[in-house]
Amino acid sequence: MVRTWLAYFAALISTFVFFLCYKMWVAWYCLVLLLTVPVFAFILAVIASVTLRYKTEAPAIATIGKPAYIRFTLEGFAAFFSYCTIKTAVTDHMAGETKKSVLRITDSGVTKIPLDTKHCGAFTYKMSKIYISDLLGFFKFSKNLGKDMEFLVKPVPEMPGYMPDVYGFKAKSLRKSNKPNSEIYDIRDYQLGDPVKSIHWKMSAKKDKIMVKEPLEEYGGHSRVILKLSDDRDILDLHLGQVLFTSRFYLDHETSHIIRVIPPDSKEVAFNVESETDLQRALLQILHMRIPEEASHEKEGSKDEQIPEEPLNEQVSAEETYAD
Repeated sequence: MVRTWLAYFAALISTFVFFLCYKMWVAWYCLVLLLTVPVFAFILAVIASVTLRYKTEAPAIATIGKPAYIRFTLEGFAAFFSYCTIKTAVTDHMAGETKKSVLRITDSGVTKIPLDTKHCGAFTYKMSKIYISDLLGFFKFSKNLGKDMEFLVKPVPEMPGYMPDVYGFKAKSLRKSNKPNSEIYDIRDYQLGDPVKSIHWKMSAKKDKIMVKEPLEEYGGHSRVILKLSDDRDILDLHLGQVLFTSRFYLDHETSHIIRVIPPDSKEVAFNVESETDLQRALLQILHMRIPEEASHEKEGSKDEQIPEEPLNEQVSAEETYAD
């Protein structure tokens, strides 16, 4: 805009000198015409600012690596008789970073604003202001938009280096039972209040003290999928894809499970997953989690080598699948 005014004043001075040296109607006409240019430009800029209308179309969910856009459409007088630029800010919630930029509206008021789908995460796209200037660039008006849009970049299911052990779905462990009669039981010392029917007479005679039966029952262990947050976004994208694949594999086998997210410097977060809805809700919260800048991750070997080749099972016979 400064350059436009400098060029205008230079042209105005030249025209005025021409008028003084050549006092004919042509010089007068050029001088009057040049003086009315800023007035005409001001009127156009005001009308464009007052009649400004716009609409946006943006996807709520995108897939990592696939192009996605926000379609911004400028309507009314401003679309054809002014130049418009938008002040934007994109916040990556996982990285905790905000990038600001100014975009120009082109193509007769329609422009596609590309979304960053390079990495998984939750992003907020904020359009704070729009600037309207006349075609000649003399005047510029600003208008607050206050338009916030959030979109998710979800991972693509990625098969891990090993398949979950189907036999782990039938894993059992023992716990105390409220049933008085059970084929499975443990033997312990008699305690005050134990019923007489629970006394194990043969073991009591052998030990020369009163022993009682404690009923036990089998129960299925929980399958667990573990995700360790990493500040390496490529590795984190891979692990998110493996978690998504494994979790859907469990759901296909009608197996409820737990997704455990382990940040490097805070308490872990667990999500119970019994349906696709639970999985999507857990994924939504994970994509909003802040990745610590000092997150530690293995740097030796390739990405595939960082993932265990076999699942690690605990004593409770509950299968765990690791993505770290």
